[in-house]
Amino acid sequence: MGNFDATAPVIIGVGEASRKTIAGEWPAPRDLAGAAIKIALADTGQAQAVSAAIDTIAAIRTFEDSGVSLGTGSPDNAPEAFGAAGGITAKRLIYADVGGQSPQATLNELAGDIRRGRCEMAVLVAAEATGTAKRARKAGISLDWSVASDTPLDNRLSSFPILSRTEIRHGVISMPLAYSMIENARRMALGLNADAYAREMAALWSAFSAKAETRAHAQFPGFRSPEALQSDDNANYLLTDIYRRWHVAQDAVDLGGAVILTSAGKARELGVPQDKWVWLAGAAVAAEPPLSERAVIHRSAALDFAIPAALDQAGLSATELGPVDIYSCFPCAVFAAVDSMQDAGRALGDYTLTGGLSFFGGPGNGYAVYNIAAMVDALRRDGSKPALVTANGGVMSKQAVGIYTAAQPAIAWSGDVAKGYAPTPRALDDAPQGKARVRSFVRSAGKDGFGPATLLLETEGGARAMAVIDCPVDVDLGNAVVAVTPGEKRHIATLVG
Repeated sequence: MGNFDATAPVIIGVGEASRKTIAGEWPAPRDLAGAAIKIALADTGQAQAVSAAIDTIAAIRTFEDSGVSLGTGSPDNAPEAFGAAGGITAKRLIYADVGGQSPQATLNELAGDIRRGRCEMAVLVAAEATGTAKRARKAGISLDWSVASDTPLDNRLSSFPILSRTEIRHGVISMPLAYSMIENARRMALGLNADAYAREMAALWSAFSAKAETRAHAQFPGFRSPEALQSDDNANYLLTDIYRRWHVAQDAVDLGGAVILTSAGKARELGVPQDKWVWLAGAAVAAEPPLSERAVIHRSAALDFAIPAALDQAGLSATELGPVDIYSCFPCAVFAAVDSMQDAGRALGDYTLTGGLSFFGGPGNGYAVYNIAAMVDALRRDGSKPALVTANGGVMSKQAVGIYTAAQPAIAWSGDVAKGYAPTPRALDDAPQGKARVRSFVRSAGKDGFGPATLLLETEGGARAMAVIDCPVDVDLGNAVVAVTPGEKRHIATLVG
């Protein structure tokens, strides 16, 4: 490499912590965050100098502050509290928005700030102790994780719609239900029956479970065969017509993670060994409207934009990549990247570095901090090929992508994040009447069997609509024609013919 790129953003330290490695029976998120920060500082090889240079702490929003409260409370200023637990302070404090895209999206932003000289040294930190909170609730123990503060912070909380009112009215009230609709749409697009598609999901998740065994902080390690993932064993009960328990992100975790980034020039000035550095070579973000209003529902058009856009910034193709970690809250989130990347030579287990959110664990909004840490580990071991990390929020609603290299990129990253995706929402008919075709569906599962199916429809006029149908479970509703009657709360469908 000819000229040294002194303003280029580089990761210089990563750290992870879990209940496996910290003391105490009831760790709070700040305990896990503090431990991870200290490990990340030590990882730089210049902890004292790096600590003194930190001017920004960005904390990923906890589930407790994302509308999913377990009654533990939380700090008034999470980035300040997490930093204090790790022995650091900063003038600039950011509390990131809701969504799994948040860590990679925030890192992209901070890297741009570093490139433009607006930030010297930043710490990105995440922590969840949902496992502890659930254990405490079961044991009847009250936890108080609040910390008072009046320090100003940049508190980001958008009103981005994850589920539309129409979707909620028709029974799509959880992420497993929403993602099941994407999964069924993909199954229909591939022309597979339910059993064949179940085998495809099981093969993917089995490969992911094997990779979880390689990560020290994996919360649910242990190889699971494709057969086991299709059975009722190990409490692998049905959640929907297409998902079982181990298909979905497992949130009962106790995890903390931290990433430290600065400019290459600052890293050199502080004496951080160059074999620690990992460079950002490309970045992209994209967002979608609610699922029922998307032109494409069987894959992610946002990811179809973001992966190629980030690769293009780095001057790379998908087949040139080495380490890859695709955000993996549900199988279709991974399949969306598989379909987009079109890398026939990549094994299923090589779409993860951690084992994913079912087996490494699903720490609220923060998983991508851990896949970034795993990516750094991988590039430090073998930097011969660049790496890709994706992060996903909502119902595949918000995507963030990063391309990384172990050496200075051949094409200098400009500092600008690719943001050119502009979806065109489909019109949604709120009073559908007459015939319509099923474009996807989902049935919830419970102890008493399956409930009515929620349908995502395309009317004869070309609009989208939603309805509910009560029909035998063994009826495959894919591409079925139904008659719809509008209702005040829910629209009702019946099979035609």
